[in-house]
Amino acid sequence: MIKFTRTALLVATLAGAAFSAQAATTAPAPAQDPIVQHLKLSDAQVAKIQTLHQQLEKNVEGISMKDVKDGVIIDMIQSGKWNDAAVKQQLTAFSKVDQQVRYYKVKYYFDLSQVLTPEQRKQVQNDLAQAAAE
Repeated sequence: MIKFTRTALLVATLAGAAFSAQAATTAPAPAQDPIVQHLKLSDAQVAKIQTLHQQLEKNVEGISMKDVKDGVIIDMIQSGKWNDAAVKQQLTAFSKVDQQVRYYKVKYYFDLSQVLTPEQRKQVQNDLAQAAAE
């Protein structure tokens, strides 16, 4: 039983850590993004992408975490009493935050694609097709 409790606590902790890491990790900075380097973007494009990236970070940082309650699931596991409502509430809160992060990522990549020239977009399509074929 002790091993199960430790395992459950580890899983709950890792789930929370992975969730936090995902929220903090959005997209690579333009200077670090090999695709951006591969496309040979102009300085104006890089500046616009950097602005978009900063906006993405600001949007993700602004996502409300008020419904995510630290320790609720761990406390429940430690108490040995299942609380269906609390678990569902926390999973819903995690899902809402995850959905908002995904939304901002999709918006970022859409806006980034609008910065590219038609030739650069075509190069991206070719690169994606080549990567899918491998």
